[in-house]
Amino acid sequence: MSKLKSQTTNDSQTGSQKNLKEHEDLVSLSSNVFKVRRTLLDQFSRIERDMEKRSKMNREQFASREELNSVMEKLSAFRGELDSVLLKIEERIQHSAESFRIPTMEAAEISPAGGEGSLDEIVTGLNPFNLRRKYHEFSLSMRSEEVDAFGFDPIFDRFVRPVFEFLYTKYWRVETYGISNIPKSGPCLMVGNHSGSLPYDATMLKMAVLKEHTAHREVRFMVEDFLFHFPFLGSMMNRFGGVRASQENAQQLLQAQMPVVVFPEGVKGLGKLYRDKYHLARFGRGGFIRLCLRTGAPLIPVAFIGPEEIHPMMARETFFAGMLGIPYVPITPTFPWLGPAGLIPLPSKWFIHILPPIDLSEYGPEAEKDRVLVYRLAQRVKNQIQEVIVEQLKNRRSIWFG
Repeated sequence: MSKLKSQTTNDSQTGSQKNLKEHEDLVSLSSNVFKVRRTLLDQFSRIERDMEKRSKMNREQFASREELNSVMEKLSAFRGELDSVLLKIEERIQHSAESFRIPTMEAAEISPAGGEGSLDEIVTGLNPFNLRRKYHEFSLSMRSEEVDAFGFDPIFDRFVRPVFEFLYTKYWRVETYGISNIPKSGPCLMVGNHSGSLPYDATMLKMAVLKEHTAHREVRFMVEDFLFHFPFLGSMMNRFGGVRASQENAQQLLQAQMPVVVFPEGVKGLGKLYRDKYHLARFGRGGFIRLCLRTGAPLIPVAFIGPEEIHPMMARETFFAGMLGIPYVPITPTFPWLGPAGLIPLPSKWFIHILPPIDLSEYGPEAEKDRVLVYRLAQRVKNQIQEVIVEQLKNRRSIWFG
């Protein structure tokens, strides 16, 4: 019996050592594949850059411009295919390596030098390929396999929603009135005053409709171009429901029966100085009126009270901002004096007033060519929002408590 037990222990240790060796070989192979993949991709990048350079110089003795463009397109396609294939090989190898993880841990438990097994596990976990794979797994866990034409990602939306729910319910304590003015189905164009340096107002209106509307509708909002000049910010807005501001994008969303939020003040609204707070800037050229006339969507004015105080802008810096490709750098009581902490918005008390819809369908699609009518209707909407803001400010006792 003792001999049989000894034989079993020896077989177990031999199998464990074999598994350890195979695991190490797989990790090594994985690392080599990763290096080969990077080397090949670097080589293709050099070839493409060389081709582009020669194409721009248009050296006919080398090749014609058309031939160069054709070669570059084929190289780019082949590089993409190669990258995909090698990435799949890496993943398969790593998956095989993981299958040996449990036997390896068991071997570490029965090994006299159990501490060494634990150290091996730590070293394996710190393998650059493992860390890279873990990062990709975490990143992919927040992404949907499919997004819509504008980049909206339902999984990412659910991931970041608790942050915006906290801002809505606890930080800014938003009170929303007139939520029933938003239809339960079909398109509508919500038009509001703009402020706050970033589109916090749009995200809070989105949360209001999701939380308090009986149909819990998903709202899409237009985002200013300059936000896409910041790393990650533009793409994050896309994934959360923001869409780059343009007539074509807004029209597609309305035709898809979506509620859409636009801010006709644009950058002028975001960049208002604190002394000009709640004085609405010019409502563009009436593009939002043309949208409603063209699509037949009802227009819903929205008045925001509170966002003007979250980043009280005392001045604007434009010289260095122009170098960064953005309209301005805000100078507030906290930024840039407190560094990144100065970008934290202040906890003002918010009110959102959603006004009754304005039906423009009586004018017909052809009315969008009437500039006088478009201007008059735009001024009507602007004055209606301004009147509500002035009236509500009279009743507000405190910026922080409402």
